[in-house]
Amino acid sequence: MRRYSWLLMGMGLWLAGCAPEYRVYELPAESLGRETRVAHAVYFKSDAPQLRDPSLSAFTITSDTPGVRVELVGWKNGKARRPQQQRNLSVLIAWDQSASLESTDPERRRFPAGERLVSDLPNDARIGLVNFASMGFSYADYDVRAPMGSPKAQIIDALRLLNRSDFSMHGTPIWNTLYYGIPELLANEPPERERWVILFTDGQNETPPGVSRTEQEALQAAQRHRVKLVFVLLGNEQTIPTYAEVYRTLEYLANATGGSVIAVDQAQDLREAFGAVLDTLEYAPCYDLHLRLHRRGGFRRGERLQLRIRVTGGKERVQTLRL
Repeated sequence: MRRYSWLLMGMGLWLAGCAPEYRVYELPAESLGRETRVAHAVYFKSDAPQLRDPSLSAFTITSDTPGVRVELVGWKNGKARRPQQQRNLSVLIAWDQSASLESTDPERRRFPAGERLVSDLPNDARIGLVNFASMGFSYADYDVRAPMGSPKAQIIDALRLLNRSDFSMHGTPIWNTLYYGIPELLANEPPERERWVILFTDGQNETPPGVSRTEQEALQAAQRHRVKLVFVLLGNEQTIPTYAEVYRTLEYLANATGGSVIAVDQAQDLREAFGAVLDTLEYAPCYDLHLRLHRRGGFRRGERLQLRIRVTGGKERVQTLRL
């Protein structure tokens, strides 16, 4: 019975940290013994954005408590709750208005889905809206439809106007919109506010020759101004020839800033995708680390252990576990 009580306690740590989005790892059938305990720890993907599908050897986990040896049994993809201090959000919505949407979303399902997202954002959130590329005759990266701090009603009215409008003929300048739009619209937000960009697109970065910034420059702009990036990507290999590369690039930028990529194949799923954005604002992608803790003589109930988690190419993080 002792073994199962500790297993339940380990599951409690899991439920408190990561929401279920996991590969399955089985515990062994044999008894673990009194000198071994099971626990879970969390490592946020934003702390090691270049890491993809890592082997167990990429993680080095030690305890500051003398005599405790930490064994990593496996990891699972998960989402962990962001810190629960008072959170004030500044959210810039970047809206793809390129001509390809005429075929990928002919019924314009993206607009009611976007309106629902705006309505469901916290009432104290400061919100702005841009569309990319510009709707003007001459090329520009984006149009500011509603400046930061606009009322929700103004954002929704602007989306409805875009719904009644034609498409931009100037491509899909994703990197330029981030590189220039973040300093213009988010850099001067109050420093205590969390800064987010929610970018909807159905394609890869596309600009006229000679004017495009790179994804790395876009990432640097986001990191410089402490902006988390969330991408809602509509498409598949048929609609985006380089889909796998596009997804990997967006995922890298999202992980590097503490955001996420929400991908759907069909426009009919956009309502659910934009609903998942709200979940992203509360939870961050993480590695759920399945651990065994070993110490000669065993552990005390309620004992606290401090763990140091080091990851190849990532930041060292310290976590405290209560057994």
